[in-house]
Amino acid sequence: MRWVFYSLLVVNLVYLGWQLTMAALAPEPGVVAAPTAAPQGPTLRLLSEVSRPRRDQPAPSETGAPAGLCPVVGPWAGEGAAERARIQLAAAGLEGSIRPVSVQKDHLNWVYLPAYPGRDQALEVLSELQTLGVDSFIVKTGEDANAISLGYFSSAESAEGLRVKMQGAGYPARVRQTSRAVTEYWLYLPAQAAGAAALDDFLIGNPGVGRDRAACNAPQ
Repeated sequence: MRWVFYSLLVVNLVYLGWQLTMAALAPEPGVVAAPTAAPQGPTLRLLSEVSRPRRDQPAPSETGAPAGLCPVVGPWAGEGAAERARIQLAAAGLEGSIRPVSVQKDHLNWVYLPAYPGRDQALEVLSELQTLGVDSFIVKTGEDANAISLGYFSSAESAEGLRVKMQGAGYPARVRQTSRAVTEYWLYLPAQAAGAAALDDFLIGNPGVGRDRAACNAPQ
């Protein structure tokens, strides 16, 4: 019966060793194991999460666009001729409006002697010039009254040459650019008339009329 006693003793020792081992492996109370970090990688986003431009917002190139240009034809020296052209184009479906435009024309170089204090002095100098064979005359009215005109030249070089010649002869000649204001009449057309065949036909039939462009919102 001794072997039975020893057998039970061995079984109890094995059981006790197993209990001690399990107790050592068990986690301490209140300690929670940290979860394993997920592997790093690209983050997926749904299409619905991606911001899209609103349909009612204009594209950047559409904002702040400069005002368009409209065709204008002319010029005419008289309003009557411009009105006849307006009626002709209106009959072809191109309704426009006539607008007067003031321009400076006849740009010339004026050679002159400055105005003298009195007319008698101007007449005395004029007599001297005519004796020398210089074509000249006295200005009678305006801010240059009693000045002596020596001529108008389209060439600046010619005007300067005469000025130097007169100063060499002892006369205080000067040169001034002059022009005169002229009113022209232009016909302003809508933007869609720019490529109209009717406008091309009109310009072919009126070779003295030109075409240009101006701001569509130009004042009436």
